[in-house]
Amino acid sequence: MDDIALGQDLFRFLLENTPDQIYFKDTQGRFICVSRAVAEFMGARDADDLIGKSDFEFWSEQTARGTAEDERRIMETGQPLIGKIERLVHPDGQVTWDYTTKLPLRNSRGEVIGIAGINRDFTAVKKLQDALEEERNRLRMLTAELEARNAQLEADLRMAREVQLALLPREFPTVNGYGVSGHPPFSFAHYYRPAAAVGGDFFDVFPLSQNRAGVFICDVMGHGLRAALITAIIRTLLEELRPVMLNASRFLSALNLRLRAILERVEEPFVATAFYMILDAASEEVQFANAAHPIPVRIHRSAGTAELITKERLKMGPALGLFDEVTYPVFTCPFEQNHSIVLFTDGLYEVESLDGKEFGRNALISSLQRFATFPAEQLFSALVEDVCRFSSRQDFEDDVCIVVVERSGS
Repeated sequence: MDDIALGQDLFRFLLENTPDQIYFKDTQGRFICVSRAVAEFMGARDADDLIGKSDFEFWSEQTARGTAEDERRIMETGQPLIGKIERLVHPDGQVTWDYTTKLPLRNSRGEVIGIAGINRDFTAVKKLQDALEEERNRLRMLTAELEARNAQLEADLRMAREVQLALLPREFPTVNGYGVSGHPPFSFAHYYRPAAAVGGDFFDVFPLSQNRAGVFICDVMGHGLRAALITAIIRTLLEELRPVMLNASRFLSALNLRLRAILERVEEPFVATAFYMILDAASEEVQFANAAHPIPVRIHRSAGTAELITKERLKMGPALGLFDEVTYPVFTCPFEQNHSIVLFTDGLYEVESLDGKEFGRNALISSLQRFATFPAEQLFSALVEDVCRFSSRQDFEDDVCIVVVERSGS
Protein backbone atom coordinates (compact mmCIF):
# COMPACT_ATOMS: atom_id res chain seq x y z
CA MET A 1 0.00 0.00 0.00
CA ASP A 2 1.44 3.36 -1.06
CA ASP A 3 1.52 6.41 1.19
CA ILE A 4 -1.43 8.12 -0.57
CA ALA A 5 -3.68 5.10 -0.19
CA LEU A 6 -2.62 4.72 3.43
CA GLY A 7 -3.38 8.37 4.12
CA GLN A 8 -6.82 8.07 2.53
CA ASP A 9 -7.58 4.96 4.60
CA LEU A 10 -6.52 6.70 7.79
CA PHE A 11 -8.61 9.75 6.88
CA ARG A 12 -11.69 7.61 6.22
CA PHE A 13 -11.08 5.73 9.50
CA LEU A 14 -10.96 9.07 11.31
CA LEU A 15 -14.19 10.30 9.73
CA GLU A 16 -15.98 7.06 10.56
CA ASN A 17 -14.91 6.73 14.16
CA THR A 18 -14.19 10.10 15.73
CA PRO A 19 -16.96 11.36 18.05
CA ASP A 20 -16.20 14.93 16.95
CA GLN A 21 -18.09 16.43 14.01
CA ILE A 22 -15.57 16.99 11.20
CA TYR A 23 -16.68 18.62 7.95
CA PHE A 24 -15.42 20.50 4.92
CA LYS A 25 -17.36 23.12 2.92
CA ASP A 26 -16.78 24.90 -0.38
CA THR A 27 -16.87 28.67 -0.81
CA GLN A 28 -20.70 28.52 -1.14
CA GLY A 29 -21.06 26.88 2.26
CA ARG A 30 -21.97 23.46 0.81
CA PHE A 31 -20.67 20.27 2.42
CA ILE A 32 -18.04 18.46 0.39
CA CYS A 33 -16.99 15.94 3.07
CA VAL A 34 -18.34 15.10 6.52
CA SER A 35 -17.71 12.59 9.28
CA ARG A 36 -20.26 10.04 10.38
CA ALA A 37 -20.79 12.03 13.61
CA VAL A 38 -22.00 15.03 11.54
CA ALA A 39 -24.55 12.88 9.71
CA GLU A 40 -25.85 11.41 12.95
CA PHE A 41 -26.09 14.81 14.62
CA MET A 42 -27.99 16.33 11.69
CA GLY A 43 -30.33 13.36 11.30
CA ALA A 44 -29.08 12.16 7.90
CA ARG A 45 -29.02 8.49 6.90
CA ASP A 46 -25.29 8.66 6.10
CA ALA A 47 -22.58 11.16 5.31
CA ASP A 48 -23.32 11.13 1.56
CA ASP A 49 -26.79 12.61 2.17
CA LEU A 50 -25.16 15.87 3.30
CA ILE A 51 -22.87 16.37 0.32
CA GLY A 52 -23.82 19.45 -1.72
CA LYS A 53 -26.18 20.74 0.97
CA SER A 54 -25.77 23.79 3.22
CA ASP A 55 -26.76 24.77 6.75
CA PHE A 56 -29.89 26.50 5.40
CA GLU A 57 -31.39 23.05 4.76
CA PHE A 58 -30.91 21.87 8.35
CA TRP A 59 -31.06 24.82 10.68
CA SER A 60 -33.27 27.80 11.33
CA GLU A 61 -32.77 30.89 9.18
CA GLN A 62 -31.13 32.72 12.07
CA THR A 63 -28.62 29.94 12.79
CA ALA A 64 -27.78 29.32 9.11
CA ARG A 65 -27.17 33.03 8.48
CA GLY A 66 -24.93 33.25 11.54
CA THR A 67 -22.74 30.31 10.53
CA ALA A 68 -22.59 31.54 6.91
CA GLU A 69 -21.42 34.97 8.10
CA ASP A 70 -18.67 33.40 10.25
CA GLU A 71 -17.49 31.23 7.35
CA ARG A 72 -17.51 34.13 4.90
CA ARG A 73 -15.32 36.14 7.28
CA ILE A 74 -12.89 33.23 7.69
CA MET A 75 -12.52 32.84 3.92
CA GLU A 76 -12.11 36.59 3.34
CA THR A 77 -9.58 37.20 6.10
CA GLY A 78 -7.87 33.85 6.23
CA GLN A 79 -8.16 33.99 10.04
CA PRO A 80 -9.43 30.87 11.81
CA LEU A 81 -12.29 30.85 14.34
CA ILE A 82 -11.08 28.98 17.42
CA GLY A 83 -13.28 27.61 20.19
CA LYS A 84 -16.52 29.49 19.61
CA ILE A 85 -19.56 28.35 21.59
CA GLU A 86 -22.26 28.36 18.94
CA ARG A 87 -26.01 28.47 19.59
CA LEU A 88 -27.92 26.26 17.14
CA VAL A 89 -31.66 26.63 16.67
CA HIS A 90 -33.29 23.63 14.98
CA PRO A 91 -36.25 24.07 12.62
CA ASP A 92 -38.58 22.75 15.33
CA GLY A 93 -37.31 25.38 17.78
CA GLN A 94 -35.07 23.06 19.77
CA VAL A 95 -31.84 24.73 20.88
CA THR A 96 -28.48 22.98 21.11
CA TRP A 97 -24.94 24.24 21.50
CA ASP A 98 -21.67 23.47 19.70
CA TYR A 99 -18.06 24.12 20.59
CA THR A 100 -16.69 24.88 17.14
CA THR A 101 -13.38 25.58 15.47
CA LYS A 102 -13.28 26.61 11.78
CA LEU A 103 -10.21 27.06 9.60
CA PRO A 104 -9.75 28.38 6.06
CA LEU A 105 -9.41 25.44 3.65
CA ARG A 106 -6.61 26.03 1.12
CA ASN A 107 -5.47 24.24 -2.05
CA SER A 108 -1.86 23.43 -2.94
CA ARG A 109 -1.37 27.00 -4.21
CA GLY A 110 -2.50 28.47 -0.88
CA GLU A 111 -5.81 29.74 -2.24
CA VAL A 112 -8.84 29.61 0.06
CA ILE A 113 -11.33 27.14 -1.40
CA GLY A 114 -13.66 26.74 1.56
CA ILE A 115 -13.53 26.00 5.26
CA ALA A 116 -12.74 23.00 7.49
CA GLY A 117 -14.62 22.66 10.74
CA ILE A 118 -14.51 20.57 13.89
CA ASN A 119 -17.53 20.73 16.21
CA ARG A 120 -18.26 19.07 19.49
CA ASP A 121 -21.72 18.90 21.05
CA PHE A 122 -21.58 21.34 23.94
CA THR A 123 -25.25 21.18 24.95
CA ALA A 124 -24.85 19.22 28.21
CA VAL A 125 -21.94 21.37 29.32
CA LYS A 126 -23.80 24.58 28.40
CA LYS A 127 -26.86 23.50 30.36
CA LEU A 128 -24.62 22.78 33.32
CA GLN A 129 -22.94 26.18 32.94
CA ASP A 130 -26.32 27.90 32.69
CA ALA A 131 -27.56 26.02 35.75
CA LEU A 132 -24.43 27.01 37.66
CA GLU A 133 -24.78 30.63 36.58
CA GLU A 134 -28.43 30.60 37.60
CA GLU A 135 -27.43 29.18 40.96
CA ARG A 136 -24.71 31.84 41.31
CA ASN A 137 -27.26 34.53 40.52
CA ARG A 138 -29.66 33.02 43.04
CA LEU A 139 -26.90 32.93 45.64
CA ARG A 140 -25.95 36.55 44.84
CA MET A 141 -29.56 37.59 45.30
CA LEU A 142 -29.83 35.54 48.49
CA THR A 143 -26.56 37.02 49.78
CA ALA A 144 -27.78 40.53 49.02
CA GLU A 145 -31.06 39.77 50.76
CA LEU A 146 -29.27 38.32 53.78
CA GLU A 147 -26.94 41.32 53.93
CA ALA A 148 -29.94 43.63 53.86
CA ARG A 149 -31.66 41.62 56.59
CA ASN A 150 -28.45 41.51 58.60
CA ALA A 151 -28.08 45.27 58.31
CA GLN A 152 -31.68 45.67 59.48
CA LEU A 153 -31.07 43.23 62.33
CA GLU A 154 -27.96 45.12 63.39
CA ALA A 155 -29.93 48.35 63.31
CA ASP A 156 -32.68 46.72 65.37
CA LEU A 157 -30.10 45.41 67.84
CA ARG A 158 -28.55 48.85 68.19
CA MET A 159 -32.00 50.26 68.85
CA ALA A 160 -32.75 47.46 71.34
CA ARG A 161 -29.45 48.12 73.10
CA GLU A 162 -30.21 51.83 73.36
CA VAL A 163 -33.68 51.08 74.72
CA GLN A 164 -32.32 48.56 77.22
CA LEU A 165 -29.67 50.97 78.45
CA ALA A 166 -32.32 53.69 78.69
CA LEU A 167 -34.32 51.43 81.02
CA LEU A 168 -31.45 51.31 83.50
CA PRO A 169 -31.63 53.94 86.24
CA ARG A 170 -30.00 57.24 85.35
CA GLU A 171 -30.91 58.93 88.60
CA PHE A 172 -31.27 57.19 91.93
CA PRO A 173 -34.00 58.02 94.45
CA THR A 174 -33.23 60.37 97.31
CA VAL A 175 -33.86 58.86 100.73
CA ASN A 176 -34.46 61.21 103.65
CA GLY A 177 -32.55 60.84 106.91
CA TYR A 178 -29.07 62.20 107.51
CA GLY A 179 -26.13 61.05 109.50
CA VAL A 180 -23.73 63.28 111.36
CA SER A 181 -21.90 63.79 108.07
CA GLY A 182 -24.81 65.76 106.62
CA HIS A 183 -24.96 63.51 103.54
CA PRO A 184 -27.93 61.42 102.31
CA PRO A 185 -27.87 58.02 104.07
CA PHE A 186 -27.37 55.96 100.88
CA SER A 187 -25.47 56.39 97.65
CA PHE A 188 -25.71 54.14 94.57
CA ALA A 189 -23.45 53.24 91.66
CA HIS A 190 -23.61 50.58 88.98
CA TYR A 191 -21.62 48.84 86.23
CA TYR A 192 -23.42 47.14 83.32
CA ARG A 193 -21.77 45.16 80.51
CA PRO A 194 -23.86 42.89 78.26
CA ALA A 195 -22.01 40.05 76.51
CA ALA A 196 -23.96 40.66 73.28
CA ALA A 197 -25.69 43.72 71.83
CA VAL A 198 -28.42 43.25 74.42
CA GLY A 199 -28.34 41.29 77.65
CA GLY A 200 -30.34 39.43 80.24
CA ASP A 201 -29.10 41.27 83.35
CA PHE A 202 -31.18 44.05 84.85
CA PHE A 203 -31.39 46.16 87.99
CA ASP A 204 -33.38 49.07 89.37
CA VAL A 205 -33.70 51.14 92.52
CA PHE A 206 -37.17 52.21 93.70
CA PRO A 207 -38.29 54.83 96.20
CA LEU A 208 -40.63 53.09 98.67
CA SER A 209 -41.22 55.93 101.11
CA GLN A 210 -39.43 59.05 102.31
CA ASN A 211 -36.80 57.03 104.15
CA ARG A 212 -36.86 53.67 102.38
CA ALA A 213 -35.77 52.36 98.96
CA GLY A 214 -35.81 48.98 97.22
CA VAL A 215 -32.90 47.58 95.21
CA PHE A 216 -33.66 44.87 92.64
CA ILE A 217 -31.25 42.86 90.47
CA CYS A 218 -31.98 39.89 88.23
CA ASP A 219 -30.24 37.62 85.72
CA VAL A 220 -32.20 35.83 83.00
CA MET A 221 -30.65 32.56 81.84
CA GLY A 222 -28.62 33.11 78.68
CA HIS A 223 -28.04 36.39 76.92
CA GLY A 224 -29.02 38.12 73.71
CA LEU A 225 -32.49 38.91 72.36
CA ARG A 226 -34.40 36.17 74.17
CA ALA A 227 -32.98 37.14 77.56
CA ALA A 228 -33.45 40.84 76.80
CA LEU A 229 -37.13 40.24 76.02
CA ILE A 230 -37.65 38.58 79.40
CA THR A 231 -35.93 41.47 81.17
CA ALA A 232 -38.26 43.90 79.38
CA ILE A 233 -41.23 41.90 80.68
CA ILE A 234 -39.77 41.94 84.19
CA ARG A 235 -39.22 45.69 83.95
CA THR A 236 -42.90 46.18 83.12
CA LEU A 237 -44.01 43.92 85.97
CA LEU A 238 -41.89 45.87 88.47
CA GLU A 239 -44.04 48.94 87.88
CA GLU A 240 -47.22 46.90 88.42
CA LEU A 241 -45.89 45.43 91.66
CA ARG A 242 -44.96 48.70 93.37
CA PRO A 243 -47.73 48.22 96.00
CA VAL A 244 -46.08 45.04 97.37
CA MET A 245 -42.47 46.20 97.30
CA LEU A 246 -42.46 47.03 101.00
CA ASN A 247 -42.42 43.29 101.68
CA ALA A 248 -39.48 41.49 100.06
CA SER A 249 -41.07 38.04 100.25
CA ARG A 250 -44.45 39.08 98.85
CA PHE A 251 -42.75 41.03 96.10
CA LEU A 252 -40.65 38.13 94.75
CA SER A 253 -43.57 35.71 95.10
CA ALA A 254 -45.87 38.03 93.15
CA LEU A 255 -43.22 38.63 90.49
CA ASN A 256 -42.69 34.89 90.06
CA LEU A 257 -46.45 34.26 89.76
CA ARG A 258 -46.91 37.02 87.16
CA LEU A 259 -44.02 35.72 85.09
CA ARG A 260 -45.40 32.18 85.19
CA ALA A 261 -48.80 33.43 84.01
CA ILE A 262 -47.32 35.42 81.12
CA LEU A 263 -44.86 32.80 79.90
CA GLU A 264 -46.70 29.54 80.61
CA ARG A 265 -47.51 29.13 76.91
CA VAL A 266 -43.93 29.58 75.79
CA GLU A 267 -42.54 26.20 74.71
CA GLU A 268 -38.95 26.94 75.65
CA PRO A 269 -38.65 27.34 79.44
CA PHE A 270 -36.85 30.24 81.04
CA VAL A 271 -35.20 30.73 84.41
CA ALA A 272 -34.25 34.00 86.08
CA THR A 273 -32.46 34.55 89.37
CA ALA A 274 -33.38 37.67 91.33
CA PHE A 275 -32.46 39.47 94.54
CA TYR A 276 -34.50 42.18 96.25
CA MET A 277 -33.29 44.31 99.16
CA ILE A 278 -35.08 47.00 101.20
CA LEU A 279 -33.03 49.88 102.61
CA ASP A 280 -34.31 51.84 105.60
CA ALA A 281 -32.57 55.04 106.71
CA ALA A 282 -34.01 54.62 110.22
CA SER A 283 -32.53 51.14 110.66
CA GLU A 284 -28.97 49.84 110.70
CA GLU A 285 -29.90 46.69 108.85
CA VAL A 286 -31.42 45.71 105.52
CA GLN A 287 -34.12 43.18 104.69
CA PHE A 288 -33.90 41.00 101.60
CA ALA A 289 -35.28 37.96 99.80
CA ASN A 290 -33.39 35.87 97.29
CA ALA A 291 -34.58 33.85 94.28
CA ALA A 292 -31.46 31.70 93.74
CA HIS A 293 -29.36 34.77 92.93
CA PRO A 294 -25.66 35.10 93.90
CA ILE A 295 -25.48 36.33 97.48
CA PRO A 296 -24.24 39.95 97.68
CA VAL A 297 -21.09 40.90 99.57
CA ARG A 298 -20.90 43.47 102.39
CA ILE A 299 -17.75 45.56 102.58
CA HIS A 300 -16.67 47.30 105.78
CA ARG A 301 -14.50 50.07 104.41
CA SER A 302 -12.94 51.11 107.73
CA ALA A 303 -11.94 47.56 108.60
CA GLY A 304 -11.06 46.62 105.03
CA THR A 305 -13.12 43.41 105.13
CA ALA A 306 -15.58 41.76 102.76
CA GLU A 307 -18.01 38.91 103.42
CA LEU A 308 -21.29 37.46 102.18
CA ILE A 309 -24.31 39.19 103.71
CA THR A 310 -25.66 35.78 104.77
CA LYS A 311 -24.33 32.24 104.99
CA GLU A 312 -27.80 30.68 104.82
CA ARG A 313 -27.54 29.82 101.15
CA LEU A 314 -29.65 26.68 101.47
CA LYS A 315 -32.64 28.69 102.72
CA MET A 316 -32.90 30.81 99.57
CA GLY A 317 -35.97 30.47 97.39
CA PRO A 318 -35.95 28.94 93.89
CA ALA A 319 -35.29 30.91 90.72
CA LEU A 320 -38.18 32.76 89.10
CA GLY A 321 -40.19 30.84 86.51
CA LEU A 322 -39.85 27.32 87.97
CA PHE A 323 -42.91 26.93 90.24
CA ASP A 324 -46.29 28.62 90.65
CA GLU A 325 -46.68 29.11 94.38
CA VAL A 326 -43.41 30.04 96.09
CA THR A 327 -42.78 31.72 99.45
CA TYR A 328 -39.41 33.41 99.61
CA PRO A 329 -37.83 33.67 103.11
CA VAL A 330 -36.90 37.12 104.36
CA PHE A 331 -33.44 37.73 105.81
CA THR A 332 -31.75 40.67 107.49
CA CYS A 333 -28.13 41.74 107.77
CA PRO A 334 -26.35 44.67 109.45
CA PHE A 335 -25.83 47.75 107.29
CA GLU A 336 -24.04 50.40 109.28
CA GLN A 337 -22.02 53.52 108.59
CA ASN A 338 -19.16 53.01 106.11
CA HIS A 339 -20.66 49.71 104.97
CA SER A 340 -21.19 48.96 101.28
CA ILE A 341 -23.23 46.14 99.81
CA VAL A 342 -22.14 44.86 96.40
CA LEU A 343 -24.81 43.10 94.31
CA PHE A 344 -23.74 41.30 91.13
CA THR A 345 -24.68 38.68 88.56
CA ASP A 346 -22.80 35.42 88.06
CA GLY A 347 -21.27 36.55 84.76
CA LEU A 348 -18.74 38.47 86.85
CA TYR A 349 -17.12 35.43 88.48
CA GLU A 350 -18.09 32.44 86.29
CA VAL A 351 -15.08 33.20 84.12
CA GLU A 352 -12.48 30.59 83.20
CA SER A 353 -8.75 30.89 82.79
CA LEU A 354 -6.90 29.45 79.80
CA ASP A 355 -6.41 26.17 81.68
CA GLY A 356 -10.14 25.85 82.46
CA LYS A 357 -10.18 27.02 86.09
CA GLU A 358 -13.06 29.25 87.26
CA PHE A 359 -12.47 32.58 88.95
CA GLY A 360 -15.24 31.75 91.44
CA ARG A 361 -17.01 33.47 94.32
CA ASN A 362 -14.16 33.09 96.83
CA ALA A 363 -11.75 34.87 94.52
CA LEU A 364 -14.38 37.57 93.99
CA ILE A 365 -14.70 38.11 97.75
CA SER A 366 -10.91 38.26 98.06
CA SER A 367 -10.74 40.88 95.31
CA LEU A 368 -13.48 42.95 96.97
CA GLN A 369 -11.55 42.80 100.23
CA ARG A 370 -8.38 44.05 98.52
CA PHE A 371 -10.32 46.92 96.97
CA ALA A 372 -12.46 47.60 100.06
CA THR A 373 -11.35 51.21 100.39
CA PHE A 374 -11.84 52.10 96.71
CA PRO A 375 -14.64 54.46 95.67
CA ALA A 376 -17.36 52.71 93.64
CA GLU A 377 -16.21 53.67 90.14
CA GLN A 378 -12.60 52.76 90.93
CA LEU A 379 -13.84 49.54 92.52
CA PHE A 380 -15.61 48.54 89.29
CA SER A 381 -12.50 49.13 87.18
CA ALA A 382 -10.20 47.26 89.56
CA LEU A 383 -12.59 44.33 89.89
CA VAL A 384 -13.15 43.91 86.14
CA GLU A 385 -9.41 44.25 85.50
CA ASP A 386 -8.74 41.56 88.11
CA VAL A 387 -11.17 39.11 86.47
CA CYS A 388 -9.89 39.85 82.95
CA ARG A 389 -6.31 39.33 84.07
CA PHE A 390 -7.32 35.92 85.41
CA SER A 391 -9.08 34.88 82.16
CA SER A 392 -6.47 36.52 79.87
CA ARG A 393 -9.39 38.05 77.95
CA GLN A 394 -10.90 41.50 77.76
CA ASP A 395 -14.46 40.33 77.17
CA PHE A 396 -16.99 38.28 79.14
CA GLU A 397 -18.98 35.32 77.84
CA ASP A 398 -21.98 36.28 79.99
CA ASP A 399 -23.59 39.56 80.94
CA VAL A 400 -22.12 41.42 83.90
CA CYS A 401 -24.04 43.73 86.22
CA ILE A 402 -22.70 45.19 89.48
CA VAL A 403 -24.58 47.49 91.87
CA VAL A 404 -23.00 49.12 94.91
CA VAL A 405 -25.05 50.62 97.74
CA GLU A 406 -23.03 52.59 100.27
CA ARG A 407 -24.13 53.83 103.66
CA SER A 408 -22.76 57.23 104.55
CA GLY A 409 -20.43 57.54 107.51
CA SER A 410 -19.39 60.35 109.74
